[in-house]
Amino acid sequence: MVILGLNILHDATATLFVDGKVAASIAEERLTRIKYHCGFPYKSITEALRIGGISPQSVDKVVFGFNSNLDKMPRYYTDYVMDRSGQFDTANEKDLDFRRRMVVDQITRRFRGDTWEDGKRYALEKYQRALNGLGITTSDITSRDHHLCHAASAYYQGGKDRVLIITGDGSGDGQSMVVFIGEGGKINRLHSVSDRHSLGKFYSGVTKYLGFMRNRHEGKVTGLAAYGDPEKLKQQLRQMVDITEDHRDFRTPIAEKVTPSDIRRTNFIHFLRGDYYGGHYSNLQVDYLLDTFKYKWHKGQPTNSPPGLGSNTYHKEDIAAATQALVEEHAVAFTESFIKETGIYDVVLAGGIFANVKINQCIAEIDGVQSLFVHPNMGDGGTATGAAMLVWADHLRAQGKTYEPEAIDEVYYGPGYDDREIEKALGNYSFQFRKSNDIEADTAEMVAHKKIVGRFNGRMEYGPRALGNRSILADPTDPAINDWLNERLSRTEFMPFAPSALYESANKLYRNYTAGEYASYFMTITFDVEKEWAEKARAVAHVDNTARPQVVKKQANPSYHKILQEYEKRTGLPLFVNTSFNAHEEPIVCTPDDALRSLGNKCVDALSIGSFIVWQDGADPVTGKLK
Repeated sequence: MVILGLNILHDATATLFVDGKVAASIAEERLTRIKYHCGFPYKSITEALRIGGISPQSVDKVVFGFNSNLDKMPRYYTDYVMDRSGQFDTANEKDLDFRRRMVVDQITRRFRGDTWEDGKRYALEKYQRALNGLGITTSDITSRDHHLCHAASAYYQGGKDRVLIITGDGSGDGQSMVVFIGEGGKINRLHSVSDRHSLGKFYSGVTKYLGFMRNRHEGKVTGLAAYGDPEKLKQQLRQMVDITEDHRDFRTPIAEKVTPSDIRRTNFIHFLRGDYYGGHYSNLQVDYLLDTFKYKWHKGQPTNSPPGLGSNTYHKEDIAAATQALVEEHAVAFTESFIKETGIYDVVLAGGIFANVKINQCIAEIDGVQSLFVHPNMGDGGTATGAAMLVWADHLRAQGKTYEPEAIDEVYYGPGYDDREIEKALGNYSFQFRKSNDIEADTAEMVAHKKIVGRFNGRMEYGPRALGNRSILADPTDPAINDWLNERLSRTEFMPFAPSALYESANKLYRNYTAGEYASYFMTITFDVEKEWAEKARAVAHVDNTARPQVVKKQANPSYHKILQEYEKRTGLPLFVNTSFNAHEEPIVCTPDDALRSLGNKCVDALSIGSFIVWQDGADPVTGKLK
């Protein structure tokens, strides 16, 4: 059976699922080069079918990772998703055309007497036409509950039969956090938290307030938090989100003062006034922060410098630290309550909240937790995969069979390019290059000689993390690299670099490694670094003495594992810097041409691409000899 799973909002993604296996999965951003592409994934669908060697006519079922994509999608939103894919970002700004369409739709819907069924019919017809245009003829188009899709993505790749599943994000089909039990190939819902009381909305509200972008820069808040004092402002921020006494639900004190209709009315007024224009998207969380810290906005622009960015009142580091500490505290208490209730100590996670690697560390360190797995594409892109898995599980169940969880070694689900294709791309540039007899040894040699190396090899990674096939590699010993390499890549200077490390050395590098081992294969958790190695590899230990490693096993990526081994032979270090191969606000490179452009833009000193070493000019970066 051929199933096509789709996410059509932010982080648009297509997953091709063939006979119970992921054949291909790719985010639309990698192909359009629009970061966190929002809208229908036209290019990803075509590319996933190409990678999988599947004709469009062979697709049996199409499934969306949001029920609301069919059940409660207003016409104007359907039109925007389908007709202006990649041209809007609903999490951060809604332009004049979007506001106009929304107002017109609300007025005309009343005159037409539209029901939600009418909206569903309209969306389904629009999706069908788009799929037909790509050659996909099936009429079996359905959707699944958003959090159930997250749960499936974590459970069926978690490798254990009986697990506690927790999903968490800002909002999805009306919920913000949901608890499930996975057992016997089935997923059963235990508890859910309304999206009116959302840890994810709280965190993204702070992200926006600090001048970053929602659904994109939350990781910057996590990095910034290590520089602040969480106790200064934590109690004030409890007004934005707190946990109930039984630790089973969250509450939003500021939201309890208004009704949902008040919120909708206020948001509608914001739309009409244009307060969303230019990037400002007001909500309760941001409004509370603006009022608390006396910081005003008008049409997305600050009317005065925010306190802490030049005053001694409130520092952005302290706001970030309090936010991170509060979310960690709540996430741990929430998880602990359901561990105690169920007696299950194997935990799997998915959803945007669990892109926060520090939260994941805190959960792994809960007393008694035996194992932790975080779906590698934990954000909404992963719901494309989870939705396809749910359809497959239903298919097997109808035959009296069970879809059993299976551990995975790797997630290289994207496109790959052979040496012939790479050499063809090289013909469009005037770079120096040669074919290597031992690309792994040559790559290790360059990193050992402190070159910044862009590695491009094999199939591209699935999810937000670079796992060695589309990575920038660097020496881990220079503590100043955080400043100069981030500047070179136009990134924020306080963001820490992550390491890739040999599996054989993980236990000596990181404390309390056992419970989070599986998560570490996909760079989805932090660990405290052993003091000896924090001193030896200062570039990959954050200011709080944690690291977010990709621990590399030979069977997962033999070539990358060999590079690490060769590097250890030369330096005595079983790890080096691995940061995603992209400049700031660009998606990770996908094609050989993307990688070669990055070399031309001086993001890296040299490329290790397929079997080739490539550099701009001068001496060979491996041998030091002029060509």
